[in-house]
Amino acid sequence: MAVKKEYLEISLKNDFKEVYKAESEGAFNESIKTSLAIAAFIEKRVTLARAAELADKDLDEFIKILSRYNINWMDYTEETMEDDEQTLAELRGIHHD
Repeated sequence: MAVKKEYLEISLKNDFKEVYKAESEGAFNESIKTSLAIAAFIEKRVTLARAAELADKDLDEFIKILSRYNINWMDYTEETMEDDEQTLAELRGIHHD
């Protein structure tokens, strides 16, 4: 059974076509869809995987797009760094408490 996709229609000024320098209507729609997915990810409205899905990109491709725009796609917190340092120390045979 095929899943019926629902689409949202929005109105944009024609100026956006100039901004995105789209060669076709399809390329323009693709650019807008990707931009909205990036914005949703940056605003933490969606996960990385969900943003890729919204942009109709596989995860690797979406990460490459984020990297191209210098957008950090992974949260590397102080706690994560400490966990990594602890793991590395344990692998080296050094234990910190």
